[in-house]
Amino acid sequence: MKQFLTYNLIAFLAVLISRLIIVPFDHVDISIGNYIWLPMGAAILAPLLFGFKSLPGVVAGYFLATFISKGGVWEAIHIYSYLGKLIDSVAPIASILMMRFFHLSDFFDSGKINYAHVMFLVILASFVATVAKVFVYPMNGKIIPDPSLFIQTYLMSDILGGVVFIYLIFKFFTPQLIKNKLI
Repeated sequence: MKQFLTYNLIAFLAVLISRLIIVPFDHVDISIGNYIWLPMGAAILAPLLFGFKSLPGVVAGYFLATFISKGGVWEAIHIYSYLGKLIDSVAPIASILMMRFFHLSDFFDSGKINYAHVMFLVILASFVATVAKVFVYPMNGKIIPDPSLFIQTYLMSDILGGVVFIYLIFKFFTPQLIKNKLI
């Protein structure tokens, strides 16, 4: 139980802090993604290091960060933001399961990181999250006026944010991750 709480607290803080760091880069138009979506990296890394049991921490971190950065809860635009964050939380787990099905889930081997599989996971999770949002967000011109711009910017920002966040964590914390037997 202590490990569960610790992993979820770390996941919660990683998502919350990475989201609040990039608030100045948010675009006024919801159909244009943030230039570098760091929380995607946190959402990918949490189940990768801690397992799927870190999902509650990721979801809670996203929801609190969305509440702090957006304000309201019950307006239509805010409901879509929360649904989008739920998708961002579940997409990495769905992607890891897909990669396991095709035997592409050798992310770590004796303390070494398989960057090719991690990079593929980042791209796949970003793709899954973006495509899922296309089906959830209303593409009727009122909230998302240009679906192609939406797909381009969200996919690019998720991939870039995932790569940058994961690279920084592995660059600075690999010895601690190895010591704690997380990789």
